[in-house]
Amino acid sequence: MTTPFASRTRFTVLAGSMVALLAAGCAHGSYETTSGGEVVRAGVARRPVSDIIATLPDKQRETATLMRSKYGEPTVAGDGELVWYTTGPFVKTAIARDAAPHNFPMPHTDYLTQTVRHRVPADKLAALNEYDGSVIYHRTRGELSAQCDKEEMNFLALNLAHDIITGKRTVDDARAFYAKTAMAFKQGDRSSPYVNGLLFQQEPNAADPDHPHPM
Repeated sequence: MTTPFASRTRFTVLAGSMVALLAAGCAHGSYETTSGGEVVRAGVARRPVSDIIATLPDKQRETATLMRSKYGEPTVAGDGELVWYTTGPFVKTAIARDAAPHNFPMPHTDYLTQTVRHRVPADKLAALNEYDGSVIYHRTRGELSAQCDKEEMNFLALNLAHDIITGKRTVDDARAFYAKTAMAFKQGDRSSPYVNGLLFQQEPNAADPDHPHPM
């Protein structure tokens, strides 16, 4: 049988533990309680975005400053990545601290990933992979992403991916057009519509959750 004294003692211990946990949360981050009284981690104290951007490598810092001026504050800002959701025509824009070397169509580094909703038929996946290793398809989400170092080059990569998917261009044609247009862009010619925006309509229902396997 639990005595009133024992009940009060247990309550005091639990309350003390709660206070200690919340105090630790104040020291190392922040905590919040659910309606049932359960303590959950809400997140750590957020560093100013400008401080995070200032620590990025030169190219990433330049691009992050440009994206911030164009799209506003990032939705997520961490030491490893800055993320904007629903920016312009993109479902997601992300800048990674760590860049990946990429030699097509000329040596550069990839760190700016931008995503659209676009279905890719299974019989086009091999061609898409052959076209550009930095164009990535997530079938379950129905998302097609391009990764480069400039937004204009991501527009170019995605527009040409669409041309391949729809049968408008072959892989060789797309790669040749990409190289020619990218070189012209580098030399100051930005007149191609392929680098100035998406030339296709996105597919809001592109996600493919698949189906359960019979057991």
